[in-house]
Amino acid sequence: MELSIQLNYLTKSRFNEAPRAFGEAVRLCAGAGFRYIDYTPDFRADTWRDQALRDKETLDAAGIAVEQTHVPYNRYHSYDPEDFKRYYERVFEASALLGAKYVVVHADEYCVTDHYDPKEIEQYTYNYLAPHVDYAAKHGLVVALENLFEDHVPFIPAIDGKSRFMSRIEEVAGMIERFNTPTVGCCWDFGHAHVAFGKDQLDAMKRVVKHIRCTHVHDNYYNHDLHLVPFQGDVDWEGHMACLKENGYAGKLSFEFAYGRFPQALMPVWVNTIHQVGEYLVKLYEGNGKIAG
Repeated sequence: MELSIQLNYLTKSRFNEAPRAFGEAVRLCAGAGFRYIDYTPDFRADTWRDQALRDKETLDAAGIAVEQTHVPYNRYHSYDPEDFKRYYERVFEASALLGAKYVVVHADEYCVTDHYDPKEIEQYTYNYLAPHVDYAAKHGLVVALENLFEDHVPFIPAIDGKSRFMSRIEEVAGMIERFNTPTVGCCWDFGHAHVAFGKDQLDAMKRVVKHIRCTHVHDNYYNHDLHLVPFQGDVDWEGHMACLKENGYAGKLSFEFAYGRFPQALMPVWVNTIHQVGEYLVKLYEGNGKIAG
């Protein structure tokens, strides 16, 4: 069991501080002991391909590999349809250039109107993703479908409380099993699962654990997707690490943070702390949910 961290978060700066350069973020990761990252280059830039190649050189020199990337999602951004299609394709190509293993996908692009038919949405999503799955298969990538949660955004109608596909565990399992190929698996997002399933989160993970290929590791409480450091929320990390161990999970634990901006002076300390938290999770994994001694 090894650790990974989302590099994009580390490039963000606080208020009046200059943005953190890619190379500096890489050095922070390496200095803390991370050897794998979750990283997606700027797919909107005209120079995205050259950027991906330059980033690969920097990462290789630092001894860091890209474990997973993330395609854009249109639920909140409202990209132009043609732009969105192009951005989606770019991330898959950039993932191959970077040597990533997994491309994480939200799979919630179906727009609910006046009804919510899971089979209809599954068919739409299958048709939408199939060309990308074919591309992934040809380039040694795995499409990792992420478990989501009902976010209750006001501009999307909800039918009996449902507006977002992949928010129910049967939808996650059904979509993966519909493809029925090693090229499609699951990115298990611990924070999303806690919001969606609450105390039944571990049972939900067990439903798809054989399909889990990569992870988003973060915590929360009060039913909000807060992207906190593990143990700052209510996720049962002991139980989840034991479940992963018992079911032979061989992927990484990849931290995904979203909110807050640390000052430059505190970043090395914070990244080191995150790695130490990860090491503790690894010990829980190795001990089937318990710390030896």
